[in-house]
Amino acid sequence: MKFYLILFLFIFFFPLFIFAKKNRSAQPLTVKVVVVYEDPVLPAYGNKKMHECFRTPSVKTRVWNDPVQLSADYEKTLEEVSGQVVNYEIVKEIQADRFFTYLKNDPLKRPLTAGEIAQLLDEPEWKTLKEIGTSYDYNAMVKYYGFDKMRDNNEIHEVWVWTFPYGGMWESHMMGKDAFWINSEPNANPSCTELLSIMGLNYERDLACAMESYGHRFESTMMQVFGWWAYDKKDKKEDLTMWERYTGYIKNYDKFDKGNTNIGNIHFPPNGEFDYNWKNTNKVLTYADDWFNYPDVKEKKGRLIDCSEWNCEHIGYMKWWFKHLPHYDGINPKDGKLNNWWHYVVDYNDALRKEMSFKK
Repeated sequence: MKFYLILFLFIFFFPLFIFAKKNRSAQPLTVKVVVVYEDPVLPAYGNKKMHECFRTPSVKTRVWNDPVQLSADYEKTLEEVSGQVVNYEIVKEIQADRFFTYLKNDPLKRPLTAGEIAQLLDEPEWKTLKEIGTSYDYNAMVKYYGFDKMRDNNEIHEVWVWTFPYGGMWESHMMGKDAFWINSEPNANPSCTELLSIMGLNYERDLACAMESYGHRFESTMMQVFGWWAYDKKDKKEDLTMWERYTGYIKNYDKFDKGNTNIGNIHFPPNGEFDYNWKNTNKVLTYADDWFNYPDVKEKKGRLIDCSEWNCEHIGYMKWWFKHLPHYDGINPKDGKLNNWWHYVVDYNDALRKEMSFKK
Protein backbone atom coordinates (compact mmCIF):
# COMPACT_ATOMS: atom_id res chain seq x y z
CA MET A 1 0.00 0.00 0.00
CA LYS A 2 2.81 2.38 0.91
CA PHE A 3 4.53 1.65 -2.42
CA TYR A 4 1.38 2.50 -4.40
CA LEU A 5 0.89 5.71 -2.44
CA ILE A 6 4.44 6.82 -3.22
CA LEU A 7 3.97 5.84 -6.87
CA PHE A 8 0.73 7.84 -7.06
CA LEU A 9 2.31 10.92 -5.51
CA PHE A 10 5.26 10.67 -7.89
CA ILE A 11 3.03 10.38 -10.96
CA PHE A 12 0.82 13.27 -9.79
CA PHE A 13 3.47 15.73 -8.68
CA PHE A 14 6.36 15.01 -11.06
CA PRO A 15 4.77 16.80 -14.06
CA LEU A 16 4.04 19.78 -11.83
CA PHE A 17 7.66 19.81 -10.68
CA ILE A 18 8.91 19.73 -14.27
CA PHE A 19 6.55 22.53 -15.29
CA ALA A 20 7.55 24.71 -12.35
CA LYS A 21 11.22 24.15 -12.97
CA LYS A 22 10.92 24.93 -16.68
CA ASN A 23 9.14 28.20 -16.01
CA ARG A 24 11.01 29.26 -12.90
CA SER A 25 11.76 32.99 -12.87
CA ALA A 26 15.38 34.01 -13.19
CA GLN A 27 17.30 35.15 -10.14
CA PRO A 28 16.67 38.88 -9.51
CA LEU A 29 19.28 41.25 -10.93
CA THR A 30 20.21 44.29 -8.86
CA VAL A 31 20.62 47.26 -11.18
CA LYS A 32 22.24 50.33 -9.64
CA VAL A 33 20.98 53.60 -11.06
CA VAL A 34 21.64 57.30 -10.55
CA VAL A 35 18.68 59.61 -11.11
CA VAL A 36 19.25 63.20 -12.26
CA TYR A 37 16.44 65.76 -12.01
CA GLU A 38 16.89 68.66 -14.41
CA ASP A 39 14.08 70.54 -12.72
CA PRO A 40 15.60 73.72 -11.25
CA VAL A 41 14.03 76.23 -8.89
CA LEU A 42 13.33 79.42 -10.87
CA PRO A 43 13.58 82.62 -8.75
CA ALA A 44 11.91 84.67 -11.50
CA TYR A 45 8.85 82.40 -11.28
CA GLY A 46 8.21 82.59 -7.54
CA ASN A 47 10.91 80.07 -6.62
CA LYS A 48 8.88 77.27 -8.11
CA LYS A 49 10.34 74.19 -9.76
CA MET A 50 10.44 74.26 -13.55
CA HIS A 51 7.79 71.55 -13.84
CA GLU A 52 5.37 73.81 -11.92
CA CYS A 53 5.88 76.90 -14.08
CA PHE A 54 4.92 76.08 -17.66
CA ARG A 55 2.20 74.55 -19.79
CA THR A 56 2.34 72.75 -23.12
CA PRO A 57 1.32 75.15 -25.94
CA SER A 58 -0.91 72.62 -27.71
CA VAL A 59 -2.60 71.51 -24.47
CA LYS A 60 -2.48 74.49 -22.15
CA THR A 61 -4.37 72.65 -19.44
CA ARG A 62 -1.70 69.95 -19.19
CA VAL A 63 0.00 70.07 -15.81
CA TRP A 64 3.54 68.76 -15.94
CA ASN A 65 4.54 65.92 -13.66
CA ASP A 66 6.75 66.02 -10.60
CA PRO A 67 9.83 64.07 -11.79
CA VAL A 68 10.56 62.75 -8.30
CA GLN A 69 7.17 61.05 -8.14
CA LEU A 70 7.46 59.94 -11.78
CA SER A 71 10.80 58.33 -11.03
CA ALA A 72 9.40 56.41 -8.07
CA ASP A 73 6.48 55.18 -10.19
CA TYR A 74 8.89 54.26 -13.01
CA GLU A 75 11.06 52.15 -10.73
CA LYS A 76 8.09 50.36 -9.20
CA THR A 77 6.44 49.66 -12.55
CA LEU A 78 9.59 48.33 -14.22
CA GLU A 79 10.19 45.96 -11.35
CA GLU A 80 6.58 44.80 -11.41
CA VAL A 81 6.37 44.15 -15.17
CA SER A 82 9.72 42.32 -15.15
CA GLY A 83 8.22 39.71 -12.82
CA GLN A 84 10.58 41.06 -10.14
CA VAL A 85 13.66 39.73 -11.97
CA VAL A 86 14.96 43.32 -12.09
CA ASN A 87 15.56 45.15 -8.82
CA TYR A 88 16.40 48.79 -9.42
CA GLU A 89 18.49 50.23 -6.61
CA ILE A 90 18.60 54.04 -6.62
CA VAL A 91 22.11 54.72 -5.34
CA LYS A 92 22.03 58.49 -5.83
CA GLU A 93 19.59 61.28 -6.72
CA ILE A 94 20.89 64.58 -8.06
CA GLN A 95 19.07 67.89 -8.27
CA ALA A 96 20.90 69.31 -11.27
CA ASP A 97 22.92 72.49 -10.78
CA ARG A 98 23.83 72.83 -14.44
CA PHE A 99 22.58 71.69 -17.83
CA PHE A 100 23.98 70.08 -20.97
CA THR A 101 21.37 71.17 -23.49
CA TYR A 102 22.54 73.47 -26.28
CA LEU A 103 20.95 74.96 -29.38
CA LYS A 104 21.74 73.08 -32.57
CA ASN A 105 22.91 76.23 -34.36
CA ASP A 106 25.59 76.95 -31.72
CA PRO A 107 29.00 75.81 -33.07
CA LEU A 108 30.48 76.11 -29.57
CA LYS A 109 27.81 73.86 -28.05
CA ARG A 110 27.45 76.23 -25.10
CA PRO A 111 25.09 74.74 -22.51
CA LEU A 112 22.00 76.79 -21.77
CA THR A 113 21.44 78.20 -18.30
CA ALA A 114 18.28 77.59 -16.28
CA GLY A 115 17.19 81.16 -16.95
CA GLU A 116 17.68 80.80 -20.70
CA ILE A 117 15.75 77.54 -20.74
CA ALA A 118 12.88 79.22 -18.87
CA GLN A 119 12.81 82.05 -21.42
CA LEU A 120 12.63 79.56 -24.28
CA LEU A 121 9.78 77.67 -22.60
CA ASP A 122 7.99 81.00 -22.12
CA GLU A 123 8.05 81.78 -25.85
CA PRO A 124 4.71 81.47 -27.68
CA GLU A 125 4.46 77.99 -29.23
CA TRP A 126 8.09 77.33 -28.19
CA LYS A 127 9.19 78.96 -31.43
CA THR A 128 13.00 78.79 -30.96
CA LEU A 129 12.99 75.28 -29.52
CA LYS A 130 10.93 73.96 -32.43
CA GLU A 131 12.61 75.87 -35.26
CA ILE A 132 16.26 75.58 -34.19
CA GLY A 133 16.12 72.50 -32.03
CA THR A 134 18.43 71.32 -29.28
CA SER A 135 21.06 68.66 -28.63
CA TYR A 136 22.58 67.24 -25.46
CA ASP A 137 26.27 66.87 -24.56
CA TYR A 138 26.33 63.38 -23.07
CA ASN A 139 30.10 63.20 -22.77
CA ALA A 140 30.24 66.44 -20.81
CA MET A 141 27.41 65.28 -18.56
CA VAL A 142 28.95 61.93 -17.57
CA LYS A 143 32.34 63.55 -17.04
CA TYR A 144 30.88 66.35 -14.89
CA TYR A 145 29.11 63.91 -12.56
CA GLY A 146 31.74 61.18 -12.80
CA PHE A 147 29.27 58.63 -14.12
CA ASP A 148 31.86 57.16 -16.50
CA LYS A 149 34.19 56.28 -13.64
CA MET A 150 31.29 55.11 -11.47
CA ARG A 151 30.24 52.70 -14.21
CA ASP A 152 33.76 51.35 -14.71
CA ASN A 153 34.03 50.82 -10.95
CA ASN A 154 30.70 48.94 -11.00
CA GLU A 155 29.13 51.53 -8.68
CA ILE A 156 26.29 52.07 -11.16
CA HIS A 157 24.80 50.34 -14.19
CA GLU A 158 22.72 53.11 -15.73
CA VAL A 159 21.50 56.70 -15.44
CA TRP A 160 18.01 58.19 -15.64
CA VAL A 161 17.74 61.88 -16.50
CA TRP A 162 14.37 63.56 -16.04
CA THR A 163 14.44 66.69 -18.14
CA PHE A 164 12.21 69.37 -19.67
CA PRO A 165 10.57 69.17 -23.14
CA TYR A 166 13.06 69.85 -25.94
CA GLY A 167 15.91 69.03 -23.58
CA GLY A 168 17.76 67.52 -26.53
CA MET A 169 18.14 64.00 -25.13
CA TRP A 170 17.47 60.72 -26.87
CA GLU A 171 14.92 58.43 -25.23
CA SER A 172 17.77 56.01 -24.56
CA HIS A 173 21.48 56.18 -25.31
CA MET A 174 24.46 53.90 -24.78
CA MET A 175 28.15 54.69 -24.36
CA GLY A 176 31.28 52.68 -23.67
CA LYS A 177 33.42 50.11 -25.46
CA ASP A 178 31.41 48.31 -28.17
CA ALA A 179 28.31 50.39 -27.44
CA PHE A 180 25.43 49.73 -29.82
CA TRP A 181 22.24 51.38 -31.00
CA ILE A 182 19.48 51.65 -28.36
CA ASN A 183 17.16 54.04 -30.18
CA SER A 184 20.11 56.39 -30.83
CA GLU A 185 23.57 56.19 -32.32
CA PRO A 186 26.09 54.59 -29.93
CA ASN A 187 28.69 56.74 -28.21
CA ALA A 188 32.18 55.26 -27.83
CA ASN A 189 33.08 57.81 -25.11
CA PRO A 190 36.81 57.26 -24.48
CA SER A 191 36.44 57.89 -20.73
CA CYS A 192 33.95 55.03 -20.21
CA THR A 193 34.88 51.41 -20.89
CA GLU A 194 31.89 49.50 -19.52
CA LEU A 195 28.54 49.89 -21.27
CA LEU A 196 26.50 52.69 -19.72
CA SER A 197 22.84 53.18 -20.65
CA ILE A 198 21.28 56.61 -20.15
CA MET A 199 17.53 57.16 -20.24
CA GLY A 200 16.37 60.62 -21.33
CA LEU A 201 12.93 61.06 -19.78
CA ASN A 202 10.59 64.01 -20.18
CA TYR A 203 8.52 65.09 -17.17
CA GLU A 204 6.11 66.97 -19.42
CA ARG A 205 4.92 63.50 -20.41
CA ASP A 206 3.44 60.72 -18.27
CA LEU A 207 4.51 57.31 -17.02
CA ALA A 208 3.21 55.58 -20.16
CA CYS A 209 5.60 57.62 -22.32
CA ALA A 210 8.51 56.81 -20.00
CA MET A 211 7.65 53.11 -20.27
CA GLU A 212 7.47 53.45 -24.05
CA SER A 213 10.99 54.91 -24.05
CA TYR A 214 12.20 51.89 -22.09
CA GLY A 215 10.35 49.69 -24.56
CA HIS A 216 12.31 51.13 -27.48
CA ARG A 217 15.50 50.47 -25.55
CA PHE A 218 14.31 46.89 -25.07
CA GLU A 219 13.51 46.52 -28.78
CA SER A 220 16.92 47.81 -29.82
CA THR A 221 18.73 45.51 -27.40
CA MET A 222 16.83 42.43 -28.52
CA MET A 223 17.69 43.24 -32.12
CA GLN A 224 21.34 43.36 -31.05
CA VAL A 225 20.80 39.87 -29.58
CA PHE A 226 18.69 38.29 -32.34
CA GLY A 227 19.31 40.53 -35.35
CA TRP A 228 17.07 43.19 -36.84
CA TRP A 229 13.51 42.52 -37.90
CA ALA A 230 13.57 40.91 -41.35
CA TYR A 231 10.00 39.70 -41.94
CA ASP A 232 10.11 40.75 -45.60
CA LYS A 233 13.19 38.57 -46.26
CA LYS A 234 11.76 35.38 -44.76
CA ASP A 235 9.11 33.01 -46.08
CA LYS A 236 8.38 30.51 -43.28
CA LYS A 237 7.60 30.90 -39.60
CA GLU A 238 10.42 28.47 -38.83
CA ASP A 239 12.87 31.04 -40.22
CA LEU A 240 11.82 33.70 -37.71
CA THR A 241 13.81 34.40 -34.56
CA MET A 242 12.03 34.22 -31.22
CA TRP A 243 12.18 38.00 -31.13
CA GLU A 244 10.44 38.27 -34.51
CA ARG A 245 7.80 35.86 -33.27
CA TYR A 246 7.28 37.80 -30.02
CA THR A 247 6.76 41.07 -31.87
CA GLY A 248 4.40 39.58 -34.44
CA TYR A 249 1.19 41.58 -34.95
CA ILE A 250 -1.56 41.23 -37.54
CA LYS A 251 0.22 43.12 -40.34
CA ASN A 252 3.67 41.53 -40.11
CA TYR A 253 2.68 38.04 -38.93
CA ASP A 254 -0.21 37.26 -41.26
CA LYS A 255 2.31 36.22 -43.92
CA PHE A 256 3.62 33.42 -41.68
CA ASP A 257 0.52 32.35 -39.74
CA LYS A 258 -2.70 33.54 -41.37
CA GLY A 259 -5.01 35.34 -38.95
CA ASN A 260 -2.79 34.85 -35.89
CA THR A 261 -0.52 37.14 -33.87
CA ASN A 262 1.71 37.19 -30.81
CA ILE A 263 2.45 40.24 -28.60
CA GLY A 264 3.25 42.98 -31.10
CA ASN A 265 5.84 45.72 -30.71
CA ILE A 266 5.87 48.92 -28.68
CA HIS A 267 3.91 50.89 -31.30
CA PHE A 268 1.79 48.10 -32.76
CA PRO A 269 -0.38 45.87 -30.53
CA PRO A 270 -1.49 42.47 -31.90
CA ASN A 271 -4.43 44.06 -33.74
CA GLY A 272 -2.58 47.28 -34.61
CA GLU A 273 -3.25 48.86 -37.98
CA PHE A 274 -1.01 51.92 -37.48
CA ASP A 275 1.42 53.44 -34.96
CA TYR A 276 0.04 53.95 -31.44
CA ASN A 277 -3.13 52.01 -32.29
CA TRP A 278 -3.74 51.04 -28.65
CA LYS A 279 -7.51 51.71 -28.77
CA ASN A 280 -8.27 49.36 -31.64
CA THR A 281 -11.41 47.31 -30.89
CA ASN A 282 -10.92 44.89 -33.81
CA LYS A 283 -10.56 41.33 -32.57
CA VAL A 284 -7.61 39.11 -33.50
CA LEU A 285 -6.26 35.75 -32.41
CA THR A 286 -3.09 35.87 -30.33
CA TYR A 287 -0.71 33.28 -28.90
CA ALA A 288 0.19 35.74 -26.11
CA ASP A 289 -0.49 33.23 -23.32
CA ASP A 290 2.07 30.81 -24.77
CA TRP A 291 4.87 33.18 -23.83
CA PHE A 292 4.38 32.38 -20.16
CA ASN A 293 5.73 28.92 -21.06
CA TYR A 294 8.87 30.25 -22.74
CA PRO A 295 10.88 28.81 -24.42
CA ASP A 296 8.14 26.25 -25.13
CA VAL A 297 6.01 28.54 -27.32
CA LYS A 298 3.86 26.12 -29.32
CA GLU A 299 1.55 28.57 -31.18
CA LYS A 300 -1.18 25.95 -31.63
CA LYS A 301 -4.35 27.73 -30.53
CA GLY A 302 -4.80 31.48 -30.38
CA ARG A 303 -7.12 33.40 -28.07
CA LEU A 304 -9.42 36.11 -29.40
CA ILE A 305 -8.67 39.57 -27.98
CA ASP A 306 -9.12 43.27 -28.66
CA CYS A 307 -7.85 46.38 -26.87
CA SER A 308 -9.94 45.60 -23.79
CA GLU A 309 -7.09 43.21 -22.93
CA TRP A 310 -5.10 46.30 -21.80
CA ASN A 311 -8.10 48.58 -21.03
CA CYS A 312 -7.58 50.33 -24.39
CA GLU A 313 -4.99 52.57 -22.69
CA HIS A 314 -1.41 53.53 -23.48
CA ILE A 315 -0.13 52.59 -20.02
CA GLY A 316 -2.23 49.42 -20.09
CA TYR A 317 -0.65 48.24 -23.31
CA MET A 318 2.85 49.10 -22.09
CA LYS A 319 2.37 46.94 -18.99
CA TRP A 320 0.74 44.13 -20.98
CA TRP A 321 3.61 44.11 -23.50
CA PHE A 322 6.35 44.05 -20.86
CA LYS A 323 4.69 41.41 -18.70
CA HIS A 324 4.84 38.85 -21.52
CA LEU A 325 8.59 39.22 -22.02
CA PRO A 326 10.53 36.06 -21.13
CA HIS A 327 12.04 36.41 -17.66
CA TYR A 328 12.87 32.81 -16.85
CA ASP A 329 15.88 30.86 -15.68
CA GLY A 330 18.14 28.93 -18.03
CA ILE A 331 18.88 29.05 -21.73
CA ASN A 332 16.87 28.26 -24.85
CA PRO A 333 18.57 25.18 -26.35
CA LYS A 334 17.27 26.04 -29.82
CA ASP A 335 19.04 29.39 -30.18
CA GLY A 336 21.48 29.53 -27.26
CA LYS A 337 19.94 32.75 -25.86
CA LEU A 338 19.02 33.37 -22.22
CA ASN A 339 15.44 32.72 -21.21
CA ASN A 340 15.61 36.00 -19.28
CA TRP A 341 15.61 38.74 -21.92
CA TRP A 342 15.75 41.47 -19.25
CA HIS A 343 19.34 40.45 -18.48
CA TYR A 344 20.49 41.65 -21.91
CA VAL A 345 18.83 45.02 -21.41
CA VAL A 346 20.12 45.87 -17.94
CA ASP A 347 23.63 44.39 -18.28
CA TYR A 348 24.39 43.23 -21.81
CA ASN A 349 27.99 42.10 -21.32
CA ASP A 350 27.12 40.18 -18.16
CA ALA A 351 24.31 38.46 -20.08
CA LEU A 352 26.80 37.35 -22.74
CA ARG A 353 29.04 35.94 -20.01
CA LYS A 354 26.09 34.03 -18.58
CA GLU A 355 25.30 32.66 -22.04
CA MET A 356 28.83 31.27 -22.24
CA SER A 357 28.58 29.69 -18.78
CA PHE A 358 25.56 27.66 -19.96
CA LYS A 359 27.41 26.52 -23.05
CA LYS A 360 30.50 25.18 -21.22
